[in-house]
Amino acid sequence: MEGQNVSLTISKDVVNPIVEAKIKEAIIQALGGSDALVAKVVDGVLHQRVDATGKVSNYSSDNKYDWLDIVVSAQIKEAVTKELKEQISQSSQAIKDELIKGLKTKRGASMVATALLAGLEKTFEQTWTSHVDVHILPKSS
Repeated sequence: MEGQNVSLTISKDVVNPIVEAKIKEAIIQALGGSDALVAKVVDGVLHQRVDATGKVSNYSSDNKYDWLDIVVSAQIKEAVTKELKEQISQSSQAIKDELIKGLKTKRGASMVATALLAGLEKTFEQTWTSHVDVHILPKSS
């Protein structure tokens, strides 16, 4: 039996997935386990420094905010804007009625006239940009 060699070949397709899995497992263990790794990644995303628009700027001085702060602020602004629009829409007739009531008083008409004249004065200070449009609509029945 001396001089007889046994040769065993194993395909790369079999070995590579095993090696890759062991490498991934070693990396996850080195980073504190998969739960800790996920927590670190999530924390990194939430506290990424960004500019006022929520994007990472090329200029580090622009990155003053946490991404989480920008996103939460945007969501709150969106919700408040939506609610305000809804409230104004529901109250628009009441607001219009009060505005008309105020304009029908002598003081209200005087305030409108004063505001209109002040606007016209400022417009005519720079004659090359002056533009006035007055539209009088017929009273609807």
